[in-house]
Amino acid sequence: MRRALDYTRLPPPTVPLAFLLAAPWFGVAAGGVVAWHGAAVFASRWTGPALAAVHLVTLGFLTMTMAGSLLQMLPAVAGLALRGTSRLAAWSCPLLAAGAALLAAAFLSGQARLFALGGGVLLAAFVALLACLLPTLSQRTRAAAVVHIAGGMRAAVAALLACVVAGLLLAGWLAGGPAVPVLPLVDTHAALGLAGWIVPLVMAVSFQVIPMFQATDPFPPFAARLLVPLLLLALAGWIAGRWLDAPWRTVPALAGAAVVTVYAGLAAALLLRRERTRTAAGTRYWLLSLAALAGAAWLFAWPGDAPAPLVGVCFLAGCAMSVVNGMLYRIVPFLVWHHLRARLPPDVAAPKFAELIPPARQRTQCRWHAAAVAVLLAACVVPTLASVAGLLLALACLRLGLDLAAPVLRHRRAL
Repeated sequence: MRRALDYTRLPPPTVPLAFLLAAPWFGVAAGGVVAWHGAAVFASRWTGPALAAVHLVTLGFLTMTMAGSLLQMLPAVAGLALRGTSRLAAWSCPLLAAGAALLAAAFLSGQARLFALGGGVLLAAFVALLACLLPTLSQRTRAAAVVHIAGGMRAAVAALLACVVAGLLLAGWLAGGPAVPVLPLVDTHAALGLAGWIVPLVMAVSFQVIPMFQATDPFPPFAARLLVPLLLLALAGWIAGRWLDAPWRTVPALAGAAVVTVYAGLAAALLLRRERTRTAAGTRYWLLSLAALAGAAWLFAWPGDAPAPLVGVCFLAGCAMSVVNGMLYRIVPFLVWHHLRARLPPDVAAPKFAELIPPARQRTQCRWHAAAVAVLLAACVVPTLASVAGLLLALACLRLGLDLAAPVLRHRRAL
């Protein structure tokens, strides 16, 4: 499963870095919304502040990071040359940022014109992004070791496309457009975004980056071959059951929870097997993310209605934001180090990788983030803690943003 990276077809460093450096500030904004609106965020999944915070995280923090990472990993990991111009991909970053901000403002204000404007900007952002990703992913993967990894990326991007279509239909309805079947469409939109876009992409990428960045043994061969397809099959079954309003949709939900639990168990076993890996700075993010992923899956799937805010916090803050935090601390300094090594004069030594962002800073941010996750979960039960939880989340993301910006600003001339 472990494979040497291909550095010959990487995009200019400014293309992925623009996405990766912008992402933490949407986490700061989401924390600010939670801190300002307090208990209203946890009162229901339908409140304006809750929807604003969710979309700041999903569009601004997570999708921004995942898009930037894909633009870097498709050539490096999957060996697929980027199709389309770098300029087209670069334009999707400010458009995605503006669209996420406008949509959050629309949920907070309830103004129909902001939904229309935000939906239009997001449509342009995803057209630009997918115009680069889809032709790239349509190429045949030549390296047998990454066939299943590339397949997982393709499936995740296909789910993203379907999620965007559902989201635009809902935004059009909120802007005063044609009526849509709101409840099943909202649930489908959320399922495609979380279980179709985020989880399969994290799983597919982790088959390469956990052994590479965390120095573990490779995953068993069946993991990359079976886990993502089984998860997507369970997702399709649940969506079909939701549209049919069938009680049997609990069965694919439980099957999906079992799949992600197997994945989380395999990944945790690899991470805990070696002393060096157990104590690595990034391992804590992975372990927190894996535990939260399994917890969120079973909370959602188990018969009986778990509170939607609890499931959302467990998945978004506990799972998705944790793994993205850890990955950002690896990808950004790696990009800076790689391009510095290639461009500095022969008589000038490139800085060591570990010097760009010291591991101690990563461990400190991990503690802040874990505290934010813990208080956010507590706020689902005791809503009076919501403002404290939001403040902790904003501070953790602020530390992340400053840590990532430091090496880029220090070496911006060489980059």
